[in-house]
Amino acid sequence: MKRLRRVDRTQFQKLTYPHLEFLYNMALKYCGNTYDAEDVLQETMYRAYRNFHQLRDEAKCKPWLFAILRTTFLREQRSLKKRPLLDDGSGYLKHVVDQDRKSLGALLEEKMDKANVQQLLEMMPEKHKSPLILYYMEDMTYREIADLLDIPIGTVMSRLARAKKQMKKNLLKKLGMHKKKRNFSIISVFLPGGGL
Repeated sequence: MKRLRRVDRTQFQKLTYPHLEFLYNMALKYCGNTYDAEDVLQETMYRAYRNFHQLRDEAKCKPWLFAILRTTFLREQRSLKKRPLLDDGSGYLKHVVDQDRKSLGALLEEKMDKANVQQLLEMMPEKHKSPLILYYMEDMTYREIADLLDIPIGTVMSRLARAKKQMKKNLLKKLGMHKKKRNFSIISVFLPGGGL
C-alpha cells in the first residue's frame, strides 16, 4: 500500500508540478492578492491529490487542475458571503474587509515592481502625490494628513480624488491605453474605489 501511494505521489508531482506557476497566476488574478491566491492554490492541490484517481487522460491535466482551481475559488467566494460578519463584542457587527482602504502600495506592488510605481508617482505634482502616499501607503486618516500638511480636510479629500484620477491617467499612458475610452476595468486592480 505504501509503495502504491509513493508511485501515485510521484506521478502526481510529475503531472501537476509543471502547471503550478500557471495555477498560481490564475489564482492571483481571481483573488487579487497573494495571500488568498496561495490559499486557493493550496486547497486546489489538496483536492487534486485527493481526487487524482479521477484524472483519466494525462494530456488533460492542466484543464483538469484549472477546473478544480476555479471551483475552489468559487466555493471560497460563496463561503465568504455566507460567513457572518464579525461581532466586535458590543453587539455592533463590523465587516472586516474594506477594499477602499486597502493599501495602494500593496495593490500596486502586486502588479508592478517598485521602480514602475515610483515612476508613476514621480509624474504627479507634489500637492497630489503627498496626500496619496500618506493615505494609501502610510494609512493615515484625512485628519492626520490635514494636520501634517496644514490644509483643510476638504482639500485633502479633493487632492486625493485628483491624485487617483492622475494616477489612472499616468497608468493608462504607461500601459499604452491612453487613447482608449473603454476597458477601464484594469485600473480598478491598481486603485481602490476603481471606476471612473
